[in-house]
Amino acid sequence: MADHPEPTNNESAQKPEQVILIVEDDPVLLKMYTEKFSFEGFKVLNAKDGEEALTMALAEPIDIILLDIMLPRMSGTDFLEKFRESTKGKNLPVVALTNLAEDTERQKAMKLGVKEYLVKAMQTPEQVVEKIKKYIKS
Repeated sequence: MADHPEPTNNESAQKPEQVILIVEDDPVLLKMYTEKFSFEGFKVLNAKDGEEALTMALAEPIDIILLDIMLPRMSGTDFLEKFRESTKGKNLPVVALTNLAEDTERQKAMKLGVKEYLVKAMQTPEQVVEKIKKYIKS
């Protein structure tokens, strides 16, 4: 049986599902991005604050994180500092998506290894999906 690894349906023939952790405290945006990434074929995990994100990011298999910076309980940059200390967090791609356009926050996030620092008002959901996809091509 192992000689015939061809799946019967087309979707599973392409590649395994990519897992994205979306960290966003705005329920409307969280729902919108969850639906958008699910539609694009991702398995989506959600966290509503930095503490929940850290617990989930360390426990679950994840390919990429879409991270808000202004979060309750633990900010996105604080989450990133702690996550980067773990073996799993050292090289996992993270894209920041925030309303915080301050340069100091951007620089701090970039130093912590975010791939891109996107300002919400300047991005459509489609643009965000395309940016995420370019960091998880295998």
